[in-house]
Amino acid sequence: MVRASKALAEIGGAIIAALLIAAPAIAQTVVPAAIPDNSTARGYGTGWSCDVGYRESNGVCLAVIAPENATLDNNTYGKGWSCRRGFQEAGEACKEIRVPDNAFLRANGYQWQCERGFAKSGRQCSAISVPEHGFLTGSVYGTGWSCERGYRVSSQSCRAIVVPENAYLTDATYGAGWECERGFANVGQQCKALVVPPNGHLSDTGNRWVCDRSFERRGAQCVAKHK
Repeated sequence: MVRASKALAEIGGAIIAALLIAAPAIAQTVVPAAIPDNSTARGYGTGWSCDVGYRESNGVCLAVIAPENATLDNNTYGKGWSCRRGFQEAGEACKEIRVPDNAFLRANGYQWQCERGFAKSGRQCSAISVPEHGFLTGSVYGTGWSCERGYRVSSQSCRAIVVPENAYLTDATYGAGWECERGFANVGQQCKALVVPPNGHLSDTGNRWVCDRSFERRGAQCVAKHK
């Protein structure tokens, strides 16, 4: 009888121990938390995100309300709205872009640009004064004008380029604006004829001379190389 009681006690203890071991596993079962309205559970990890047109606030998803002159966008980040063309964001509102006279809105709709023939001056567009022998460039940088071929910018005017004899105009916007013809060299802003010695010839550029093959330059002469 004593042995039977002892055996029952051992069996009872084993059952209690098994229940204690199984208890933590039962406690670890996680019940998925409910997600708020107008949201979607993330496809990775845990948590949720508000749907397009809604923004999270204290655990709920509230509808985005666009201010006047704005439209809702399809982004799940940022404010959820963008100003219409011709308006720019100013805090929580859309402020009209004031376009001055002789100007127009650029393609992006958020900046303005002066019309051709006018230059930006503060918040206005002033007429560009083009000097004689000048023309409009259409560029928004610099003076907005350039000089015709044969003239160079000098202060606010176009000065004629003086081309010496045996020279011709170039299209370069730098330097003298002219170059000497082939067979002539620039000497003191004049084009002087090159004197090519025997056994010499003009270089490819034509503004200097070099010695023929097997000859070397010595002063103004070409002498045979020593073998």
